[in-house]
Amino acid sequence: MARPQIARRRRVALRRAAADGRPSEPASVREVCALPASTPLLVHAGGIAADRALGAIVDALPRLPACHLALVHTDRERAEVRDLVRRAGPAAARVHEVPRPRRLTPAFLAPADLAVYGFEAVADDRPLVPAVLDAYREAGLPVVAGEARAVREHLAGRGPAEFFAPGSVTSFVAAVERARERVPEAPETAQVPPVEAGAPGSWRPLGTGPVRLGLGTANYAGQLSALATAISAARPDVGVELVVAKPPASYRYPADRYLHFPAEHHLDVQLDQARRVLAGYTHLIVDAFRPVLGRLNGDDIAADLPALRRAGIKVALLAHGSEIRHPGAHLRRHAESAFRDAPEELRDRLTAVAERNRRTAEESGLPLFVTTPDLLADVPFATWAPLVIDVDAWAGDRPVLERSRPVVLHAPTSRWTKGTDRLLPRLRELHDRRIIELRLVEGLPYDEMVHLVRDADIVVDQLVMGTYGTFSCEGMAAGKVVVAYLDESVHHAVGVRPPIASATPTTIGNTIESLLDDRHAATVLAAAGPRYVREHHDGRHTAAAFDVFLR
Repeated sequence: MARPQIARRRRVALRRAAADGRPSEPASVREVCALPASTPLLVHAGGIAADRALGAIVDALPRLPACHLALVHTDRERAEVRDLVRRAGPAAARVHEVPRPRRLTPAFLAPADLAVYGFEAVADDRPLVPAVLDAYREAGLPVVAGEARAVREHLAGRGPAEFFAPGSVTSFVAAVERARERVPEAPETAQVPPVEAGAPGSWRPLGTGPVRLGLGTANYAGQLSALATAISAARPDVGVELVVAKPPASYRYPADRYLHFPAEHHLDVQLDQARRVLAGYTHLIVDAFRPVLGRLNGDDIAADLPALRRAGIKVALLAHGSEIRHPGAHLRRHAESAFRDAPEELRDRLTAVAERNRRTAEESGLPLFVTTPDLLADVPFATWAPLVIDVDAWAGDRPVLERSRPVVLHAPTSRWTKGTDRLLPRLRELHDRRIIELRLVEGLPYDEMVHLVRDADIVVDQLVMGTYGTFSCEGMAAGKVVVAYLDESVHHAVGVRPPIASATPTTIGNTIESLLDDRHAATVLAAAGPRYVREHHDGRHTAAAFDVFLR
């Protein structure tokens, strides 16, 4: 298995450390498995119960006949590991139970060939990045990880990594094969600059109007870029600067400045950013409660606020989902809440984040905007500023429900936040009865998704959150029948009735059959979609929501 030259030198040293016979060092993972160096060894050390895609990784072993898998586990996880060994069937002899050492050292991990972890994203495609990925990198291991934006950003530029759609055996096998076939790379000599000039969008630049608006620094799914464009189109008195803090590999959306994510911790970068913000802006929209003055004051916006107030900058907060959605409250409101499927540790972490950010919003008294109506149940004092999509980019002219066996598309970015594992059995039953043709897709590029949505009859989005998101808007823009779980009360509160058929994982089968029983009514519903998204999600409504703040 080929590896980059830098990593190889480091791994030789780590292997020597693992084999130097010191009694304080535990046996390496390869030694515990009693495998020769020539046997390809995958190691999973990120927690058994937390990795909801681990079953599919085990299921892939028959298609990777040369590979062994080491499952590093705690005493409490022993039963789960043995269940996975049984699940492996004929490949069980290649699954190794490895007790977790007191410390997960590089010397312990380095003799493996690949490190794997198949977790899934949390709400709004913003996963928490497991600490084990850093342990894998410290060991110099190539990583095969579940596809998620935050994970890809975290691993960018830090060694070889391949990504797969969590839960997909085929995708995992392909990712492992790509990782094993990697050609050695020359050592990198060029250093990534900590700050780069960006590729601005179609907004007016800072200084072209009396309102000097800064936006930053998350830009999840390009929503800040879309917001900057919308505000600039609606307000000729506003000039904009958008600053994004991400690893260079994820500089995907327009922005004026890119901060290389780790460089946010460098003192010179932070001081330069503070000077630009405090001296250059009259207004600031803080995205996802992320800090805007680098990481000098901490990892959230709260500690930046005193300096921003002293500079006389008007500040607004913008939230999209998991940074403000309270898991416990969501579970109480919704019988089929997505958080039923979230690992307990993840629920605890998201609870702490949501409570911290709500406290910041309440104590600061700053205007708070949310991009989906359901978040108003968590922060009723907020204002809805609808998410923005390119309506024309998704428009299509294929009629819906003319096929005897209509195509139903489900494309989760994160299975547990969409309710995928609960809704799939019912959709597969309809597929097996030849009532529908089910297309389940994960991890596809934007252009391919546009084609698939245009070719579908029915688009099934989340059935466990209580509102509609980006995928629903894209389906409506394409003129498709959209199915999602809607909490009618929160949408009534903002005065909208989205043309969406509401369903839960329990009712999805009956909902689909009802739509097909009255195809005329379903096509009328689909026809209302483009009008609805153009009215609420083409940017005009969103810019209007910020109008008072920008005065």
